[in-house]
Amino acid sequence: MDLVYFIKGIIIGIVITAPIGPVGALVVQRTINRGRGAGILSGLGASVGDAIYGIIVAFSLTFVSDFLMSHEIWVHIIGGVILLIFGIRVYLSKPRSLEPGKRGRCHFGNFGSALLLTLSNPMVILSILALFAILGITEPADYYRTASILVAGIFVGCFVLWTALCYFIANLRGRLSERNLVLINKITGILILACGAYAFLSLIKLPPA
Repeated sequence: MDLVYFIKGIIIGIVITAPIGPVGALVVQRTINRGRGAGILSGLGASVGDAIYGIIVAFSLTFVSDFLMSHEIWVHIIGGVILLIFGIRVYLSKPRSLEPGKRGRCHFGNFGSALLLTLSNPMVILSILALFAILGITEPADYYRTASILVAGIFVGCFVLWTALCYFIANLRGRLSERNLVLINKITGILILACGAYAFLSLIKLPPA
């Protein structure tokens, strides 16, 4: 039974990681610009962020989830600002190969910034809740062991997918010219900026507080 829940957790982790959003774009961009290690560390930060939301759902931390939902407008505003800041920084950044005298971002920076970007989108909670229902996971908070196994599976699913993506992208890294690297930064920055703009546009659909 434990293995079944662990596998279900892995499936959830893979599904919520698979869509190419701002975090995925950031991981790809860092893998190409800074190397496989930077990409994997960014993926680790994203995996921890998803696992945190998995904990909120699996352990039924209703206070936290209710707080996020009741302050949905501010969540969108803060998340949008974070995305816009990241988007501008990525758009203006240069590949490390074009900055020979500049050291790469520290390990904590790669990890922490990806974690922050992941946590800027608490709507992931809704995706996890939906997947719980689809996979027939009911009231996991009644069993702390089960909830822990589910969260562990979510983390493993996320991290395995990020790591596989980083290895795949890293193999293509040597074939890209500096011009291609700059273009990837621009495209990634625009994608993250678009996600930030959408966060603000989505405020129109929200009911007044």
